[in-house]
Amino acid sequence: MLDTLFINGTFHTQDHSRPTASAVGVHQGRIVSLDDGLPPSAFADTIDLGGAVVVPGFNDAHCHLSHIGEAALQVDLRPGVVDTMDELLAAVGNFAAQAAPGAWVVGAGYNQNYLNDRHPTAEQLDAVSHGHPVYLVHNSRHMGVANTAAFELAGFPGRLNVPVPEGGAVPADSEGRAYGLLQETARALVQDHIPAKNAEDVAGLVGAGSEAVLRLGITSITEPGIGAPDHIGMSLFDLAGFQIARDRGQLGVRATVMPYLTTLHRIGEAAVDGHPLYGLDLGLRSGMGDDFLRVGPTKVLSDGSMIGRSAYMCCEYDGEPGNRGLLQFPEDTLRERLLGAHLAGWQLAMHAIGDAALDVVMDIVEEAQALAPRPDARHRIEHVSVASDAQVERIARLGLVPVPQGTFIHDLGDGVARVMGDRTRMTYRVKAFLDAGIEIPASTDAPVVGADPIFNIHSLVNRTTASGADFAPEERITVEQAVRSYTVGSAYAVHQERDKGALVPGKLADFAVLSDDLFRVAPEKIRDVSVTATVVGGRLAAGAF
Repeated sequence: MLDTLFINGTFHTQDHSRPTASAVGVHQGRIVSLDDGLPPSAFADTIDLGGAVVVPGFNDAHCHLSHIGEAALQVDLRPGVVDTMDELLAAVGNFAAQAAPGAWVVGAGYNQNYLNDRHPTAEQLDAVSHGHPVYLVHNSRHMGVANTAAFELAGFPGRLNVPVPEGGAVPADSEGRAYGLLQETARALVQDHIPAKNAEDVAGLVGAGSEAVLRLGITSITEPGIGAPDHIGMSLFDLAGFQIARDRGQLGVRATVMPYLTTLHRIGEAAVDGHPLYGLDLGLRSGMGDDFLRVGPTKVLSDGSMIGRSAYMCCEYDGEPGNRGLLQFPEDTLRERLLGAHLAGWQLAMHAIGDAALDVVMDIVEEAQALAPRPDARHRIEHVSVASDAQVERIARLGLVPVPQGTFIHDLGDGVARVMGDRTRMTYRVKAFLDAGIEIPASTDAPVVGADPIFNIHSLVNRTTASGADFAPEERITVEQAVRSYTVGSAYAVHQERDKGALVPGKLADFAVLSDDLFRVAPEKIRDVSVTATVVGGRLAAGAF
């Protein structure tokens, strides 16, 4: 007999030829029938959904699953958890008081825009550290703050004579003593001295992250930047950790992992028109894997963050004369490595938040496609936080996939509007991409912001900030468009639309059961809808029916 028939639901299939169904039949993890395509007697089990609304499983196209799992082991400093500098310091102090002797105290999620535009200092952290080395990760993950003990373990007694690496910044006083803030590539000066995670550690974090996102109806994710401890705090054992988690059943969601660009190396003397190829040993490239774990694009940070005022812009930030942000790598380095990865067959995923960075990576992609045309490469631009009309048109012409984050509008929008001024209208665009005919995915970049897909959809539809202000309201999209992005669009972004994104026979039986009809509630009430059950491969993975 076949496995399971789910009945008495309103399944929004994301198939234009058959938008809804009332029953879905599943066998061996895939959909085999809709409605009365097969008789109930053909199935071993029948599950009545009681009239609930069902959508394909949400697919977060850019989130840090292992960092979501790691958050439970760190001091939670997100806005709403700590709302003042005093509360932040108290939280660090309480955590440090209970930490094992000599252990590092790591916190994550602080945002200076919610702290009167102030970062904590090394001296403030010293006062609450109980002798521990302390490192706080900014919620953008493009900055961090270390205390004096952390600087000393990194080889900089008294925080003096701290070098400034290319693509980074280390603010210091007139005597050359670092204040504590480390921006962009400078984070590695301290991060490299925090005990590294091994494969078992990563597997545990992947398992914890899976449990957290499954409760939200997420059935697939793409994790950006594995194997790069020096750039985004990952581990050299990331892929091994994901494999261990997959073998043990701890990897509850389907994962596409993006190796960081610096993990790729020159492939012998191979070259195309004098351009060296960059890849991994044995010719490994995007697409390797199975339904639960795949190697996806190679990811790189081309610039910084907008809330950290380090994204590379064409113009100065409002109120910061001379500051246009910076590139993480020299432009010729980015060009050589990205061209080499394209020539070796990799899909590219290029973090570009500022509009100047966007031009840099688009120039490289255009050159790459001229050297070796790959019409369906689907090279991605992660975030695309600022884009002019002309840049949107160029993204469409080059066949690029922009990867936006709706929740940024709510959580980060107030601070972003202050530094973008009259350029806010070009920020966090979504509708412009759809109007240009681009298939876009949906993502959160969690834990930079929360991973909740429903709240992300709420933000994409309403486009209001935490203070209630409208944020480029002309970029609002419909619920239908947002759900398509979270399902069909996210599958398309990693070449998996044949297996994911829609509830049709032949595709994976991944779906989320909702507490209310997401398509009928008032726009301002979208955030109140919740996920009651998550199904992966036809089996209950979280919640209850």
